Amino acid sequence: MHEWIRMHCFLIFLDSILTQSYVLTIIETMPVDNLSLQIISDSLKKERVGARIGRALSLNAKDYALPYVREEENGLHHGSLIFSRDPVNPFVCYSLGRFSKIEDTSPFYNSLKKLYGGTVLDVVKHQGERIISFKIKADRSDITNVNSGYDLIFELFPNRPNCYIIAYPYGKIVSLYHEHTDIEKGIYLTRNAIYNYPLTRKPLPLERQDPEEARPYLPNATLRYLKQYVQKGHDLKDTLKARKESSSLYVYKKDILSFSFGLEGVKEVKVEDLYSCFVQDQKEVARLEKVKELLNLIHKAIKNNKKKEINLEQDLNTAKDRRKYLTYGQRIYQYQAEISKGDKVLERDGESIPLNPRLDAPHNANYYFKKYQKAKAALVILKDLIEKCKEDSLYLEKKEREIVDGTPRDIRELKSELLEEGYIKEKQGRNTVYKVSKKHSYDPHYLIVPEGKIGFGRNGLQNEELTFKQAHKEDTFLHVKDYPGAHVVILEGKGDEILRLAGELCLYLSHLSSGTIRVAKKKDVKKNPSHIGLVNILKYNTREVKFIREESLALFKKTLKKN
Repeated sequence: MHEWIRMHCFLIFLDSILTQSYVLTIIETMPVDNLSLQIISDSLKKERVGARIGRALSLNAKDYALPYVREEENGLHHGSLIFSRDPVNPFVCYSLGRFSKIEDTSPFYNSLKKLYGGTVLDVVKHQGERIISFKIKADRSDITNVNSGYDLIFELFPNRPNCYIIAYPYGKIVSLYHEHTDIEKGIYLTRNAIYNYPLTRKPLPLERQDPEEARPYLPNATLRYLKQYVQKGHDLKDTLKARKESSSLYVYKKDILSFSFGLEGVKEVKVEDLYSCFVQDQKEVARLEKVKELLNLIHKAIKNNKKKEINLEQDLNTAKDRRKYLTYGQRIYQYQAEISKGDKVLERDGESIPLNPRLDAPHNANYYFKKYQKAKAALVILKDLIEKCKEDSLYLEKKEREIVDGTPRDIRELKSELLEEGYIKEKQGRNTVYKVSKKHSYDPHYLIVPEGKIGFGRNGLQNEELTFKQAHKEDTFLHVKDYPGAHVVILEGKGDEILRLAGELCLYLSHLSSGTIRVAKKKDVKKNPSHIGLVNILKYNTREVKFIREESLALFKKTLKKN
């Protein structure tokens, strides 16, 4: 994963043929290494020296931005210094984007106001350590203050990041994230204490032949790629030298690496683009956390439903054995003259019939006749209940598929749907479940193409909104045959091309590569009262879609990402 961008987990979706389950895998992130940090520091020095600092922004609970402006020959140049105190992957970078602030009354945020109007004189990376410092000349309005400027210092150590505002020339700590005192070790990191840099370590030597010699300087993941690269015949010394001379970082899948390693699909990334990657990743992390939460609730509902179905099957097997109760009653009547009150069993024809000793023969016989009638009636009810359990299981499995690729809005609405259907319950004292509003409009998603407009739902609420509120009676309705899937409606356009595209979309939303699509007029589609979003199709044709075209896949992915 990004060497220094914090991303806590990502979702790996596996549609298992045997279990039809979804697996969530947690992947550790890679902390920033010294090589990447040196590149970031050099870029910051080039970008920030001479810039004037604006008002600090609190972006979230962990991240801050210091806007800046620098005069250049072609006009004013704007940007923001970004820094994070995330305990897993603390980082610092800059971005050319604009940001909005959130309310923050923390002491450290308030202390950042001291830097307003100051000028960046220098950016320095502490040799061999993950420490970057900014030397800032105070604003003219601060002349009355005894301090002539500040050092803004970032310690980017995993699990113990810190940030300091140091007043110079005296070197006293004006403000910091975390105070830390260890008398035995002589550590005093508190306000008004003198800040001392850690002992300088040697930088990564470039004259190396064995990758293991680089272990103290590189994260395990980077070192693993490096070993693989050297094993393919590449010279380690040349690789390290090229890294030293390069100003790029490299993106490979979910990782940002110090080296390209000749990996297929690796991409170069500019330092100013890294935060935008971080924002996107964090949005995905937040979405996946919601997915994980809801999947757990769905899995629990499926488990409970399966348990209920097993119990009903057992009751059904018992009810199917109802004929023996009729036989018991008939035998008791047949031999009632031989039965006395107090008898516990009737032995006849090699069969033992239990008796209630407190009842006489006619009452024992009636007991079994009534039991037979109850079992007979229960047989019908149990079959209906078991069928309902099977429908519920299919419904919940469909919800599993819907949630995996759903947007945050889709997930909230799906949660509402499951809450309304009674499959999940809101925990007391927590607002974890998005509450249903009867007045709320659950807008579906749309695919706009030159041939027309296709609407599709990502959950039951959106499906009903699309099919029964937005679609006209003559619009074309599509759904995967005999398989859970989304409602797809051609709202505008006619012809074979848009029909084919809509069919491919049905398959894509059901995670299928081929299949049979039911095609009907909307007027022939009726609500199924058993579940939100389920329908009965009274009249339809079928259309075989043998594969999804590459251009269609690209279009669907782009549309879903945008939504």
